[in-house]
Amino acid sequence: MASVTAPSALHDLLTGLFRSGERTDAHTQLLGLEVEHFIVALNGRPLSYEAPSGDIGARDILEHLTSAFPRRMSDGNGNLLGVAGPTGSVTLEAGSQLEYSVAPYARVEHIEKAYAKFRSLVDPYVLGHGYRLETWGYHPTRRADELGLTPEERYAFLDAHFSDGQSSGRHTMRAMAATQVSVDYTSERDAVRKLRVASALAPVLAAIADNSPVFDGRPNHTPIRRLMVWRNVGNRRGGIAPRLFSHGFCYGTYADWLVQTSPIYTPARAESTSKACAQSAQEAYAHTRPSQQDAEHVASVVWPDARLKRIVEIRPADCMPADCVMGYAALIKGLLYPERSLAAIERALGVHEDVWPLTDQDVDDAIEQIQERGGLGMVYGMPLHEWEELLFSLAYLALDEGDRRYLAPLEAFAADKHWWRVS
Repeated sequence: MASVTAPSALHDLLTGLFRSGERTDAHTQLLGLEVEHFIVALNGRPLSYEAPSGDIGARDILEHLTSAFPRRMSDGNGNLLGVAGPTGSVTLEAGSQLEYSVAPYARVEHIEKAYAKFRSLVDPYVLGHGYRLETWGYHPTRRADELGLTPEERYAFLDAHFSDGQSSGRHTMRAMAATQVSVDYTSERDAVRKLRVASALAPVLAAIADNSPVFDGRPNHTPIRRLMVWRNVGNRRGGIAPRLFSHGFCYGTYADWLVQTSPIYTPARAESTSKACAQSAQEAYAHTRPSQQDAEHVASVVWPDARLKRIVEIRPADCMPADCVMGYAALIKGLLYPERSLAAIERALGVHEDVWPLTDQDVDDAIEQIQERGGLGMVYGMPLHEWEELLFSLAYLALDEGDRRYLAPLEAFAADKHWWRVS
């Protein structure tokens, strides 16, 4: 499918961004992992950025980590917002969720070692001050409107944009925590293929990794609640990239979507949301030369179930316990890298000769079925529990013994959704 948007400098930058992610060495198949954590006091009080008297704040945790992550990331006002080192980076999300982004590795055991080192540095420090890291998809003790905001300019812009109450953006910013895995691609065709498979599987992956028994301070019995909140961020920023399953979808088609969406703010000029939100990205950059930073920003202010940047980012999973996080990384590796797994999933989805029979509505229907019926919900003509069995069996077959051993805890976790009250 040819691009339908008139050529522009921004559109060209975006397609160039995607093309720059192509890895010609097909034997180097790396996994990126990002895990967001809540930090909560033993009495349930959430951590804030600045420390109250006699307490610690998120900034103090970052300061503590500089011994292992020496590169500091601060804003113009001196606010420490992240630290980085050889094994990855630690940053703050909008609600002071602590995110660890592990440097890309090919082996899950190397990801596990890096993550374990991070936890060995953080856990004793926060516990010594009366806090603990919580691994849930939604904040376990507070509603979104009770949580403060990290003092980062972009979060202030986003928060203002979402303050009209018309979307769930403030929930996603302040009160949610995710496990995100990214994979490489070798070509445009490979990128589109992985984006399609990951997007089609989003309801199933969300169900496997569902870990939100609390939502906005109350017990939650609705499956894959967090996925649905992300799909309600407004202005078609979530869900499925438009026309993804249509014949001929390409980098240009994805860029069409991005340039037609408002940028919320323009980072180079730090303009307020009022102007940027009233325009599409195409209009916002019509009379100025956009930079690479602008293109990266425009690609980052949409939040579909699977997102294209220099990698394919798979986004539906909640934050989970560490052993399940590693199992999820292994599962994604076993599903999206081996040709045998990709082909089997496409067959199960009814794909024939690269023609996809799915639509956005099919994915929406699958989500509705899971929320209404849990494991018995019909997903593209097959019950959810059979999809889970298929995905785990494909991953077990595809992975070697070293990576395969991580799947069992996640498989058990997926089967134990006792808090789902569905028929």
